Amino acid sequence: MEITPGPKVKLDSKDKLILTELQLNARQSIAQIAKKTKLPRDVVVYRIKRLEELKVIRGHHTVLNHSRLGHPLFAYVFFSSYNLEPEKEKKFINYLSAQKNIVYVAKNSGEFDYTIGVCAKDYMQFDEILREIRQKFISVIKEFKITPVIQEYKFDMMYNLI
Repeated sequence: MEITPGPKVKLDSKDKLILTELQLNARQSIAQIAKKTKLPRDVVVYRIKRLEELKVIRGHHTVLNHSRLGHPLFAYVFFSSYNLEPEKEKKFINYLSAQKNIVYVAKNSGEFDYTIGVCAKDYMQFDEILREIRQKFISVIKEFKITPVIQEYKFDMMYNLI
């Protein structure tokens, strides 16, 4: 899901109520959101559709427990790269995005140019994934650091920002 730059979208109190409810539970029905926000159903439907069109809502997703799916190892890997030509950068990002065990890909500003999130069955599989990336993009990757995640405490709850 791409972050689309653009002007700040002005949200009113109704938009904020709806977004808060969606952040708390995106699976709840329109009827439930309407009841909790005390807004008519058609207003809720219209506003969600409008917020999607404005790219305020980038998607609705379920947060999976990777450990319960047989992939207990989750780690962030940070890469710094040599000055990349746009075509090499696109190839690198496309490759990372196409890998099933890589569940997060981001371009950064700062010490590291890219961050990926990797889910693996064990350290052997994790090592194979990284070894393949490093071999395939030896002329791209200058340095990398690995940070295994032990416990997550907060994930994607942005309703406090609205």
